[in-house]
Amino acid sequence: MENAKIKYTNQRVEILNFLKDNTTHPTVDEVYEGVRKKLTRISKATVYQNLKFLSEKGLIQEVNIKGVSRFEPNLDPHHHMICKICGKIIDFKSKELTDYSLKIGDSKFNSSNRILSSSSDRGFSSIASLDFCTFSLL
Repeated sequence: MENAKIKYTNQRVEILNFLKDNTTHPTVDEVYEGVRKKLTRISKATVYQNLKFLSEKGLIQEVNIKGVSRFEPNLDPHHHMICKICGKIIDFKSKELTDYSLKIGDSKFNSSNRILSSSSDRGFSSIASLDFCTFSLL
């Protein structure tokens, strides 16, 4: 955070604090509701603009999951697993899976945002039973 040459306003600091330990991949609305608990006068537009700005500056990552922008602090290359039952999104690291997805995917895609979803009717399951979903990747 200290390396980026940006102005750290109250709004940006609170957004970053909200996302810092958040592993739920919140939407703009969810970030807004969380930040509004501390900054009661903040607008949703301000949250949206700051999320976009922080993402462009590389301090957070925006991922598009099923057509919805979500934000996360995890900047390391990783995949996302989505439970088909509850919709929970979790980060999943696998060098082998990254290598494989780059082989089968278009090389212009960034490997840090591959998305997996479970094919099991019980939610998440083993890697062997996961389907690859085709999404526009950032």
